[in-house]
Amino acid sequence: MTLFTVGEEPTHRVGDAQCPECWEEYPEPCRCGGLMHAAAGDGEDADGNVLLVTQCDQCGRSEDQLDEV
Repeated sequence: MTLFTVGEEPTHRVGDAQCPECWEEYPEPCRCGGLMHAAAGDGEDADGNVLLVTQCDQCGRSEDQLDEV
C-alpha cells in the first residue's frame, strides 16, 4: 500500500478507508473522490480540542483549502 504524509510522517495509507494512522472518525470522503486523512497537529484550540492537520490522498488539499473554494 502506498503511504503519504499528513503532518510530519509518511504513515497514512492512500485509498484505505480504515487508515489506522488517522484521527478519530477519519478518513472521510473528499469531494474530489479521494479520502481526507487527519493527524494531530500542534496545540489545541480555545476549548481544548486538538488541532488537526488534514490532507486528501487524491487531490492533496486540506479541509481548510476546500472551505475556501
